[in-house]
Amino acid sequence: MHYITEEDVRENLGMNETIAAMKEAFMEYSTGKADTRPRERIILDGIVYNTMPAILPRYGLAGLKTYIASRNGARFVVVLFDTRNMDLIAVMEANRLGQVRTGALPAMVTSLIVKEKDIPVCIIGSGFQAETQLEGLLAVYDPSQIRVYSRNYRNAVAFAQRMSSRTGRKIMAFEKVRDATMGARVINTITDSNDPIFGREDLSAAYHVNLCGGNIPNRHEVDNSVLSGSQNVIVENLEQALKESGEIIDFMRENPGRKIVELRDFIRNPEMGERTVFKSMGIGLEDVAAAHVVLKNMGITK
Repeated sequence: MHYITEEDVRENLGMNETIAAMKEAFMEYSTGKADTRPRERIILDGIVYNTMPAILPRYGLAGLKTYIASRNGARFVVVLFDTRNMDLIAVMEANRLGQVRTGALPAMVTSLIVKEKDIPVCIIGSGFQAETQLEGLLAVYDPSQIRVYSRNYRNAVAFAQRMSSRTGRKIMAFEKVRDATMGARVINTITDSNDPIFGREDLSAAYHVNLCGGNIPNRHEVDNSVLSGSQNVIVENLEQALKESGEIIDFMRENPGRKIVELRDFIRNPEMGERTVFKSMGIGLEDVAAAHVVLKNMGITK
């Protein structure tokens, strides 16, 4: 059994490989050759314990991401079993893994929808997870503009400077959200906001929005008008979305006749569309797929 550290993950989990792994895993899921379950939470005395299981026989792996969080911090690991001999293969530290796959998945989904490469993109949020949201988009696009907005303008400026240095790309920080979002073809949100940051009136005629922050029902990164005004609303797992996503819960309540598409169905027959929304909350399938990339690059599995 291998214990795999954050440094091991950082050295062996690249963005391009992770994007490819996300697509392969969801194709397996779409044909019933992989399976996963929604996140389960146990909450007691201010401690939140989470489990996110999945099985990916293509990689010979079953496992789960499990993590514990409280006001004192959080700790993430992925536990991995070999489906061929039932051995425990690895326990993998998963903070960096979660950051990378959180950026890789929306990039993969967006690449199925928006085919133009030289588009303006916008990141809403400026923290740890926002970095890989941008890195993911840069792996599949050559943006004509890169914009960032944060509820704290100083944080947006710091993000723009940091990521400009890291990527060699010009990144513009905006003080007003409408200035950042209007004209952007792709917008990725990654915040913990309880109140909508922007609405349909802040977007152009064509938009794709990846909602990647907030996986508890009281959080809302965008107004319902963004989802209601779209042609397609996509989620990883509808059962989980209806438990955890404030945006999806509100959308279904206010639009009872509208259909939400699960990614495993969408990936087999993607519709591009001019107005689309993808709500990502993270499921165990993604963590096991990303962990496979690490194990393969370390020579532990094929």
